[in-house]
Amino acid sequence: ENPNRYYDSNKIKTTKYTILTFLPKNIYEQFHRFANIYFVVIVLLNFVPVVNAFQPEVSVIPVCVIMAITAIKDAWEDFRRYKLDKEINHMGCYIYSR
Repeated sequence: ENPNRYYDSNKIKTTKYTILTFLPKNIYEQFHRFANIYFVVIVLLNFVPVVNAFQPEVSVIPVCVIMAITAIKDAWEDFRRYKLDKEINHMGCYIYSR
């Protein structure tokens, strides 16, 4: 008998995201880093007129650039994982039989 008879498929999936969940999951993961939270708080403080050091709009740019670069990097890594999963899932395999 087939040892995998109780399973629908033997596919692996190592990707974190789908197209629909990429943006919310990635933002959630990025705000779990203390440095990102710290810099967003600094940006928000810069919008307070008493403590602002320079134009508040300018302080948003570096944080957005860093988060966008990180999101692009995460998307690229996840796409590479997807391609490798697809390659492995389409390989032939041997079925054990007694």
